[in-house]
Amino acid sequence: MYYAVTHLTDYHYDTAITDSVMELRMHPRNDENQRTLRFNLDVSPDAKVLHHRDYLGNMIHIFDVSAPHEQLAIKAESIIEVKPPLTPPNHISEDAWKAIDAASTNRDMYDMLLPGSFTHQTPMLQQFAAEIGWGQRDADPLTLLRRLNTTIYENFDYTQDVTRVDSPIDVALKARQGVCQDFSHIMLTLTRQIGIPARYISGYLYHRDDQEDRSLVDASHAWVEAWLPDLGWIGFDPTNNLIVAERHIRACIATDYAKASPTRGVFKGNAQTELSVRVQVSRLDELPIEDAELTPEITMPHYSYYQVQQQQQQQQ
Repeated sequence: MYYAVTHLTDYHYDTAITDSVMELRMHPRNDENQRTLRFNLDVSPDAKVLHHRDYLGNMIHIFDVSAPHEQLAIKAESIIEVKPPLTPPNHISEDAWKAIDAASTNRDMYDMLLPGSFTHQTPMLQQFAAEIGWGQRDADPLTLLRRLNTTIYENFDYTQDVTRVDSPIDVALKARQGVCQDFSHIMLTLTRQIGIPARYISGYLYHRDDQEDRSLVDASHAWVEAWLPDLGWIGFDPTNNLIVAERHIRACIATDYAKASPTRGVFKGNAQTELSVRVQVSRLDELPIEDAELTPEITMPHYSYYQVQQQQQQQQ
């Protein structure tokens, strides 16, 4: 199955800033179930973009814009082939707990048991865990994860503007509302609490007309992967009460959102930032020609820092 993803991020600053340094995590991953066939990154104002892979295999792009500028746009276009992952059974043996405990001594697994910036225990989370009867290994690991996935879906409403990207999990827990990032953080923290390695996944979801997804069509998405013996990493989407399948496109793996945000940066200046994001995921019946524009309706703005320099010179 082939998908085209266009992700446009547009920053506007109320006064000129300098020395923007940005990290991007927009390049879809390459692994056993997913392959990126084409990726194009456009930055405006123009900047030299470097890239590297981190220890988890995420592709990270980095660039800086040193001259004064009041706008910054980033457009990533991808074509991805996604194969249906393994369909997990309804349950597994309760002996799997022994294998999970043994695997947790592995360095990479151990990292996915540690608390993160947004995934640590709080009294409010403990209260929610008690409310739903969470905390005991009273069934096999897969049964518990399926149950938790559904429980979060049923106990929280998908609502924008209740939380922000930097909100702790208590905000969503108190309101019983939030977005995919919040639900993933809650599930991650509770999953790690009972000793199952779990990681945060950022990426995209293809929305079918016959599927009633709660998450937004024009936004990126987030979900959870948990490690289970003999099955490997299995994805759970508490926002939509789904076991992850071929509609989910993985871009970044991390401990939580703090290390998985699509864009992250700093700049010099004292400016208020206005941010707009547009995402479109389309299914492809055939691969487009090499230089074809994937999403003509999402137009890349073109900005220039020279405009700011000229305005400053005129004012002098």
